[in-house]
Amino acid sequence: MKFVFIGLFALALPGCAQLMHGEQQPVVPQSNGEYYTSCSGAVEDWNSCHVKARKACAGEYETIKKNESAVGGRRELTFQCVR
Repeated sequence: MKFVFIGLFALALPGCAQLMHGEQQPVVPQSNGEYYTSCSGAVEDWNSCHVKARKACAGEYETIKKNESAVGGRRELTFQCVR
C-alpha cells in the first residue's frame, strides 16, 4: 500500500510543477508589431499578463485589446511596446 501512495505522488508531482509555472504561456509577436499573450486558468491572473508584457517590451507597453471570459477563466492580452 505504501508503494501505491509513493507511485501516485510521483505521478502527481509533474502536474503540480506545471501549475506553478503557468507564466510559461508564450508571448507571441504579431506581424503588425503587436504582441499577444494569454494568462488563462486558475493559476494565472491579469498580473501575469502584465508581467509578461513588461518583460517582452523591456519596460513600457500599451494595451491594445483585453479579452476575458468567465468560462474557463480565459484572459488574453494584445499589446504594443512603447519606444
